[in-house]
Amino acid sequence: MNRNKHQSKINFNSILEACKKRYTPFDKQIAVNRKPLSMITAIKEAKKAGQSPLIAEVKYRSPTNENREPRGPDKIALEMTAGGACAISVLTEPEFFGGNLENIPLVKKAVPVPVLRKDFLFHPTQIPESYHYGADSILLITSYFTRNALKQMIADSRGYGMEPLVEVHSPLDIETATAAGASLYAVNNRDKDTLEIDLERTKQMAPLIDGVIVSASGVETTDDLKKVLKHADAALVGTSIMKSQDIESKVRELVDA
Repeated sequence: MNRNKHQSKINFNSILEACKKRYTPFDKQIAVNRKPLSMITAIKEAKKAGQSPLIAEVKYRSPTNENREPRGPDKIALEMTAGGACAISVLTEPEFFGGNLENIPLVKKAVPVPVLRKDFLFHPTQIPESYHYGADSILLITSYFTRNALKQMIADSRGYGMEPLVEVHSPLDIETATAAGASLYAVNNRDKDTLEIDLERTKQMAPLIDGVIVSASGVETTDDLKKVLKHADAALVGTSIMKSQDIESKVRELVDA
């Protein structure tokens, strides 16, 4: 199933290059005095409660969609957790997704669940930066790193108590992430070059993964969610929630699926 075909030169690599051009390394000395919440635990607890484990994403726009929701990230996140989201993903990339790193502390103060910083991270100093701003976990895109570099990023994240969500797009990515020591995986249903979506990706790649699996991108309906949760432990959903007229009800509809 292919949806949202996107004819554009924008892809994961072009976004990464834009991020690299504007990044200033984080150089603050910070104290490790906060214990981040565990996304793995949150997913398992949602399952135990008989709910569909849902990571709801605060995402104001994307290269393929312009979302309508104008309110602050904290208010949106509150509605998402009221609907039963077991964790919140906050997109912090500004140019293509309308995000802001300052949204992390706003959301963190507002909700009792784990907060994921979702961005196109590539630099080791972005790990203490994420911790400093209040993230409980960060997204690491496997194809951006060599095996050794990814292994170090995972180890550094755990040094701050953050279990990273390691994104994979292919069997080769899974091999790299596994060798690097990943425990929490995001199978992205979006092709990183064409940006086309195919929910079958989760089904195809899940058997290759030994760890907790999050199916990311392309889930719009309860049927979509049921389809990916046959093979994954949780789903990360953004656009369909952000475009909903009633965020809390949309999340509840998915969580109760």
